[in-house]
Amino acid sequence: MNDPKQHRKLNTSSASHGASGASRSSAGSSTGRKINRSGASAASSSGPARTTYHAPSSAPSRPAASRPAARPVSTGHTAHSPAPRRRKKKGSALKTVLISLCCFFGVLALGLFGVYQWVVHSISPEGGAPTINEIINTPSEYKGDVVNVLVCGIDYEEGRAYSSDGSNDGMTDMIMYVNFDVANHKINMLQIPRDTYPGEEYKHGNTGKINAVALYNDGIGSLMELIHEQYKLPVDYYVTIDMQSLKEIVDLFGGIEVYIPKDISYKGSTLEQGYRNLDGEAAEFFVRNRNYAQADIARLDMQRYFYQGLFARIRTATVWDLAKLAPVALKYVETNIPMDELISMGVSFLQVDSANIMMCKLPTYSAAQRYNDQSHLICDVAKTTDLLNQYFRTYGGPVDQLDVPTLATTGESTDPNVQYMGQLDTEAEAGQAAG
Repeated sequence: MNDPKQHRKLNTSSASHGASGASRSSAGSSTGRKINRSGASAASSSGPARTTYHAPSSAPSRPAASRPAARPVSTGHTAHSPAPRRRKKKGSALKTVLISLCCFFGVLALGLFGVYQWVVHSISPEGGAPTINEIINTPSEYKGDVVNVLVCGIDYEEGRAYSSDGSNDGMTDMIMYVNFDVANHKINMLQIPRDTYPGEEYKHGNTGKINAVALYNDGIGSLMELIHEQYKLPVDYYVTIDMQSLKEIVDLFGGIEVYIPKDISYKGSTLEQGYRNLDGEAAEFFVRNRNYAQADIARLDMQRYFYQGLFARIRTATVWDLAKLAPVALKYVETNIPMDELISMGVSFLQVDSANIMMCKLPTYSAAQRYNDQSHLICDVAKTTDLLNQYFRTYGGPVDQLDVPTLATTGESTDPNVQYMGQLDTEAEAGQAAG
């Protein structure tokens, strides 16, 4: 019998040693991730159970294609040989090559643009965008200078029944408000804990949690309206992502290089501290784990390291990387951002330096009493007002107070932990150098 208390180890490969690891396993190994659930080597079947992850290795090189047989050359002479042809001028040949290349790249560009249009139209919600009151949008005088987007991760994890009939229709377990200052090339992101108390104006299935608002009301539009009404923040668009896409996205990228700031263990699995290349399953473990003293609050801080690695990977993505991600977008992403706006935002995003990408989280207290036998968090209104005025109302001006509902609280509120992506880049680089 294996010892149930013995941790399994998520053995992700160090990104800086990926090539040497691939050469050591070249004899008979397969590409991609390998999960060793027996915890035993070929020579021994004993020992504690463990889960081992390997970063995707390089695909084996293809054997060179065999050359076609050469044509037989006739050396005979005919009685009446034609006069020798004049050689084409070099300029004429070069012109032909250039025209051919232009035609090729023109067709390729049109094809990629067509694919892009198809993808963008396909991720638009079925039946059109939900009816959203335009009053919650960014004021028209700032249009083009700033855009505000609500990004939500929908969790359809198996075994979790959210609806009254026991089905799993998904909750917005990841809620992030993104303020994109296009004019000044800055991005500020606010993480909203899923257990935040939303009040009683919106239905929440007796959970007392904001992550149930979209499910129990009129979809994502209801959550957008709540953000505007309670936190006085404008919302222009939304993007929803099925959390099940995480593993596929990471694996399509060949893994994501992430700095793990400390050892993480939960339910028999472990990720060791260090700069590592995480495959899809290891990445999912990293972002979902909340086995910390502050549970979900600490998980939000840890998830930033994954965002840092993902953003860095996106910046180096090729056209072919994006083409591979198209089927994932079709399957898991939904948005109401118009195509031209989405293209413009994508181009503008690539111009934003990581030193100008800020992340913070909503300051909250622990509730003094459980709500329907569930724990939840209460917004620190005073601290949140100052935070939003400083980072998220650069165009609309400050507000004196919010309309966020509260209940009795206990202890001190959490720190918003304002961090810039450039800081996380530096920390990751130091971790990579430490090896």
